[in-house]
Amino acid sequence: MAESSDSEQFSDGESDGDFEVLSGSSESEDEMNEVPMNANPWFRVRPPEIDYLHDQRFVENSGPQNVPAADAKPIDYFLLFLTLDFLRHIVRETNRDAQDFITSRQRIRRFSRLHSWFKVGAVTLAEMKGFISFILNMGLTRKPSITEYWNTKFPSQDTVWFPAKFGVKLWVLAEAVSGYINQLSVYKGRQFDPTPQGMLQGAYVVNKLLDAARLFHKSYHLFTDSFFSSINLAKELLTKGTFFTGTLRANRQMPNSIKHPVLQEKECVYIRQGNILLCAYKERNGRKPVRLVSSFSKAAQENDKPAMICAYNKFMGGVDLADMMTESYNDGRKTLKVWKR
Repeated sequence: MAESSDSEQFSDGESDGDFEVLSGSSESEDEMNEVPMNANPWFRVRPPEIDYLHDQRFVENSGPQNVPAADAKPIDYFLLFLTLDFLRHIVRETNRDAQDFITSRQRIRRFSRLHSWFKVGAVTLAEMKGFISFILNMGLTRKPSITEYWNTKFPSQDTVWFPAKFGVKLWVLAEAVSGYINQLSVYKGRQFDPTPQGMLQGAYVVNKLLDAARLFHKSYHLFTDSFFSSINLAKELLTKGTFFTGTLRANRQMPNSIKHPVLQEKECVYIRQGNILLCAYKERNGRKPVRLVSSFSKAAQENDKPAMICAYNKFMGGVDLADMMTESYNDGRKTLKVWKR
């Protein structure tokens, strides 16, 4: 879980300045673009911390309803949107339109393609499925002309089914337990999808996805990785009725006791500022510490590690599956996650 960007050398002992808010003068461009944290003091807390009162009035009937079986194939999900009844209707209307067109013709020319209709017969459901799949594939593999999709004369012009050359970056907002996608956005590049001045790209994406899905002010709990996370984002989402938990990159703005922790194996440190809790944890000697921010969690331990790390592993799909919390942390239905793929 260690962040690859953590490259600091840690000094021994704690100083009186461990809880001071750092300025961005010596940090990366990401940190310098952040709005400075307010001057409220951070203070050290130790587990077990008393429960913080949260607004738990969660009334959404979230998650997928009447979903296919766990072993269902991708086509089963596709047919939820393009149902068999709808496909049969397309087939029926296609054949009816063709018959009306043929009937309206007084004379069919010798080389007209209409003669093929009489030889092959009416369109079937299987043929319509194949046609739609081919149309979808044509959107992925672009050719200079329609006839080129059937070109098999030269091997260099023959195209294997789905030969995707470049990946597509997607911003994805999904339910953390089921993986059901609530909202997604295709990244079109800086020119066509710019980040507003004064905002980090990750914070902008999170706000954009949640706003488009209309999920603000509904007591959802959002989990993100370090690309999106910041203390300012956690504070901003809290004002919009949304809880937040995420890992922090070392170059983000944070107090010194979290940025430069002095920790032994299995040791952690917590500090709090109002509803915002920060945590630094070292799993074992020789590994760099991981840092987290949460507007929901309390300072608590779970299986010899911070409970907020267990929750993060659970809802972000971490590798620490054996140590996941089994209590009703958010009952699983309120949790969301954002990632890029």
